[in-house]
This record gives sequence, structure tokens and C-alpha cells, in this order.
Amino acid sequence: MASDRYSKVALLLIGLITCAACSIGLAFSNHLWQMLIAMMLLGIVQGAGWVPATLLVQSWYSKSTYGTMFSILACGSTFAGILQPFSKKFYWRHVELYTGAGMLLFSVVCYFALREDNVSPKREEEEEEEEDPNPEKPKKKGGLRTIVGSLVIWHISFVYLFTMEMRTICETWVQLFLTDSKISPDAFQITYEIGGLVGTMASGIVIDLATRKFDVDATRRVIAVSYTCLMMFSAAGIFEFAELSSIFGFLAGMFVNGSINVWCMIASQAGFKNIQGTVSAFISFIASSGSMLAGSPLAFLISVFGWRIFLYIFGIQLIIVLIVSSFRVRLRMDVGEKAASNEIDEEEGSGVCSTVVDSKQNLTSLNKETRISMLFALYATKKIKPFKDILSSSNNKV
Repeated sequence: MASDRYSKVALLLIGLITCAACSIGLAFSNHLWQMLIAMMLLGIVQGAGWVPATLLVQSWYSKSTYGTMFSILACGSTFAGILQPFSKKFYWRHVELYTGAGMLLFSVVCYFALREDNVSPKREEEEEEEEDPNPEKPKKKGGLRTIVGSLVIWHISFVYLFTMEMRTICETWVQLFLTDSKISPDAFQITYEIGGLVGTMASGIVIDLATRKFDVDATRRVIAVSYTCLMMFSAAGIFEFAELSSIFGFLAGMFVNGSINVWCMIASQAGFKNIQGTVSAFISFIASSGSMLAGSPLAFLISVFGWRIFLYIFGIQLIIVLIVSSFRVRLRMDVGEKAASNEIDEEEGSGVCSTVVDSKQNLTSLNKETRISMLFALYATKKIKPFKDILSSSNNKV
């Protein structure tokens, strides 16, 4: 909620400096309670810094390149995971100390580089009102009641929950399974993180390329659901073929992190402009319950049924994801048909959709390939009737 009211740059710098201080404090801690407090604060400020970072990227780049730039931002945590196995060679206190010192130096660089963007949302709204003093302009919607009562938010959170659960399974339970199977988990961890780096970048690039021809939300939905389903097949392969854990680990990392990247991208733009930060944080909070499900409840099932329980869990979750996704719930909070049309008109690189919305009569005058692309984009976002109705009416006219 703070990112919707205060400067995103200030929040980002506060989080970065606090992370650095906690890391340095952890290096000099001598008691367990000191370590627990430092690690708790690290977790809090890391999550708090993510939302302002995504909103800054969204303000810097157009929608046609947002997917790629968002993916580059998301690669930071994945790249850190790749370095984790190599950090085992060094004393952990030295790692924490040097990491904290590096973050402090980087915060100084960020301060000078982001000074021009250090503007609070309230000031931006005042400037917009001065530029467009329209008394009939509708008031911006917001509030926790609006968010909690939105079907869009719960739909995204529910499907995103399975991805967060899978990440916990791959980062915790898979390594225990491999150790129990007398297989070193180091190779799996490295290939998993490398696959995550590839999957994160690939998902953003594919979205930007696909949105040049198709609707943004339709493209993100298809890719997000596809990644979510494929990650379950990949994870099932790890438990079924433990000797091939490195190969399936790469695939699991690619689809798990790619799915997280796309769902985070969807969450960052799911709300109204004045509450995008709150909506993104709320979705992440609900989805994080997936990690809780992969904790004690899953441990109980493993103790009763063994490692084979994962195959049944993945199968059930796959069916649930496909059923829920088939309802085609909107990926943005509905602001009315007029606002939806304006959003399509403003979309860069999506002139296909705006042409059809502005003048549906021009649809039949286009070539067959372009017409099918338009129909797919509009059908996926519920802008037109099913294909067969339109094609039949088109043939009757001919």
C-alpha cells in the first residue's frame, strides 16, 4: 500500500539500505535471537522492495517492451541462486559482511541514478489534474473492499498459488528426496537455477513478441497457464526418474520461474492505476499461502504415503488449473467497456485490436491470416462471439 502513496524510489532505497544493515548485522550476530530478527527483517524488506521496483519498470517502458524488462528485473533473484552453491566455499560471516557492504555502495549509485524519479504518487495526481482539469472525469476507485471483492484478484491469486507451492517443493522437498535416494542435490540446484534464468527471460521475450499480433491479456493467460502445467510435468519427472534429476531440474526451473515471472507480471497490472501496488502485494500475499501448503501439510502426507504422493498431487493440481483457467476470467479489474476500449487503443503494437473495435465492418476486407489473428485476440478477451457465429455471418454476406 505504501508504494501507492509514497515515492517508489524512496521505498526502494529504504529497503536496500535496510537489507544491507541486516546482512552486516547478521555477520556480527552472536546469539540465535539476533540471527532470527535479522533474517525476519531481511525477508520483510526484500518483499517490500519488489513492488516499487516493478512499478518503476512499468513507468519507464512501454507495454510492448514491458515483458522483457520485467523479466530482466526478475532474473536478479535467479542469478543469486546460481551463485549460492559457490558461496559454500567461503565463511558465511564474510559472505554476509561483503554482501551488505556491496548493497550499501549500490544504494548510493541508485540514489544518484534515480533522483529524477523520486516523485510521490500524490504529486503525480496533482500534476495530472492541473493538465486535465475536467470536472466530469470519473473518480479513481480503490480501497481494500474493492480489492477483496474482485473476482479478478482471487482468480489470479488462486492459480498463482500453485506456482508458489511448486517453487517450495523444488527448493526444499526435491533436495530431500534426492538425498534420500543417495543422489547429490548440487547438480540439480545448479541446473534448476540456470533453467530458471532461461525460463524467466524466455517468458518475457515470448510475451512481447506475441503481443505484437495478439491481445496482451490473452497472450499472458495462455503462456502463464502453459508454464504452470508444464512445470507439474517436469516436477513429476524428478520424482519418477531421480537419476535424470539434472535434466528435469533444468526444465522444472525454467517452467517454475517462468510461471512466477508471468503471474507477477499479470499481478503488477491487475489493479487500477492508483492501487496497482496494493493489488500486486495482496495477490503475492494470497499466493504465498502455497508455500505454507508445501510445509507441514505436505510433510504429513509424505510421512503417510511416501514420495509417490507427489505424482497424485501434481495430477490433481493440473486438472484444477485447467478447469479454473477455462472460465476465462479477466486479468484486470473491470472498469467498464469504455475504459477497456481506451486501454486497447493505447496499447502499442496492438493496432490489430483497435482497428476491429473502431470499425468492425473493416474486418472482412482484410486478408485471411490477419482476420484470424484478430478473431483469436478478440475471442480470448470476450470482445466478440465464438468463431463459428462470425464466420457463418461472413459467409452469408458473401
